[in-house]
Amino acid sequence: MKTQHKTTLGLLAGAACLLSAQAFAAPISSFDFTVGGGFVGGSATCNDASDCVTYANTDPLSGDFLNITWGTPFSSGGQTSGLEIEHDPFGLGAISVGAGPQVIGSFSHANFVLLLDGGWMDYVQLSGIFNLFDPDSNPIVSIPQLNNLAFYETLNTPPCDDPFPGGNATNCDDVFTTEILAGAFDFTIGDYIYTFSFGFEAGPGLTGFTIDTWDFGFGDGPVDVVRIWTRENGVSTIYTTASITARSVPEPGTLALFGLSLVGMGAYARRRKQS
Repeated sequence: MKTQHKTTLGLLAGAACLLSAQAFAAPISSFDFTVGGGFVGGSATCNDASDCVTYANTDPLSGDFLNITWGTPFSSGGQTSGLEIEHDPFGLGAISVGAGPQVIGSFSHANFVLLLDGGWMDYVQLSGIFNLFDPDSNPIVSIPQLNNLAFYETLNTPPCDDPFPGGNATNCDDVFTTEILAGAFDFTIGDYIYTFSFGFEAGPGLTGFTIDTWDFGFGDGPVDVVRIWTRENGVSTIYTTASITARSVPEPGTLALFGLSLVGMGAYARRRKQS
């Protein structure tokens, strides 16, 4: 009789392990995405209330502009500063699961000392569109965004009134403040829950950035923002990143079978004690 119990228990445990292996197949290794966005034409304002911004290069996905410049042109004895958004020319890419933050785009500031009569941008709107797809090209999520971006052009006369926290208070870096991208979200495919999240990463020339709250003054109150300090007379870049992690979720049937195997083990232990 003991042999029969042992055999039954072995078959039950073996079936549980087999079903477990089938239920927890390897997670998806990567997901495709498209990304687009840019500076919204006509949304910029300038320090002198005039239209000082020049737009250029249209993003194919959003229809907005990838470049804006301001200041006094070289032909007039000055120089210009500007912003550039970069991602794959067709907005295509892939994110590997479990590989940590991966760059999906960049935001660069060409920062130069401007003539006072040239004017500079102090506000512009940023559009964004991010689409995530499964390996069969089925859409998982579409995230459209319209964010505010404020800009502070220093006059390069120390002491500076808004230095990077803990940094050099005499470098008079310029400062951007923009709303944080949509946060993390979960989605389930098969036996795995995947967590997607956006982030930021400092690139070449960047003095630093902080996550903070800010009131743009449009009646919305304080919102979550990233504040970015960029050095004078050079190009500074901040990267937009995305990451995906996976964790397994046992199916109800698998849990029930494991529970049944535990019951069988308990019954066998009791019978063995009694014998």
